[in-house]
Amino acid sequence: MAGQSLLFVKTYKIEDAAGVGQYVAVVQGATDGGCKKPTAADVAGFVGVTTEAQANQNKGVSVCKLGIVRVVAGGTITRGDRLAINSAAGDVKSVEAIITAAPGTASVRNVIGTAEASAVSGDIFPMHIAPYSVNIAVS
Repeated sequence: MAGQSLLFVKTYKIEDAAGVGQYVAVVQGATDGGCKKPTAADVAGFVGVTTEAQANQNKGVSVCKLGIVRVVAGGTITRGDRLAINSAAGDVKSVEAIITAAPGTASVRNVIGTAEASAVSGDIFPMHIAPYSVNIAVS
């Protein structure tokens, strides 16, 4: 399995009362310099992925913003799949089938990166951070 290649790591203050675990996708916090776990699947405001755990609220946590970082799979993922936030736990899921399917219900998918290896739910695997949004058209 490919390892990490952390190109840009920045310290943020974690705003969650219970802190945050390692390899968790985090989003913009309520204040400048803050981050928090996502509130739901596929939310906007992706900041990066934690490279360490921080158990204490309002303390610094290292967040990788650019590079190849380890994340937790929230389902079955195939190497090369585009990924999005899976849940409030900050794990990730494949959105490849949704993006490549025929047009249907209009939606926006907030892609946060690409899988560097295949994985199943609960696996820790490498993801290339590359955030962007995909608009799904109505048929």
